[in-house]
Amino acid sequence: MKKELEISTYIYVLMMLFVFGCSTAFGQTFINGDFNEKIAKDVVAVEFWADWNAANQFNDLAKLKECDVYRLDIMANADTQAKYDVSAIPTVIIFDNGIEKVRFNPNIMFQLDADKKTVQNSVDTIVLSKFQ
Repeated sequence: MKKELEISTYIYVLMMLFVFGCSTAFGQTFINGDFNEKIAKDVVAVEFWADWNAANQFNDLAKLKECDVYRLDIMANADTQAKYDVSAIPTVIIFDNGIEKVRFNPNIMFQLDADKKTVQNSVDTIVLSKFQ
């Protein structure tokens, strides 16, 4: 019985490592100092983010399609936060070839009012406008 418990414990630990390892591997990519380079290509959605407000982050950011997605930690990138006049988080800005096209601001509770469908619709509109 003891040996069976030890094996199940090891299996559980391995499964947890796999699950959390995969979620980290496919998790959100942070921009670190190369902001202009990252937003310069095609359609990019950036969430201006801070660890102290992680509970209110835009969880659907990684689910957006037809665009690259990044998070920018405002605590480490105050100059970029100031440049784009981000006064509250989470703020999601959609760029097209480095130019801000759409901005989604949070409400007074520091929660993003926009949902995935709204943000995706903006991305889709920008992408489709390239074909007109």
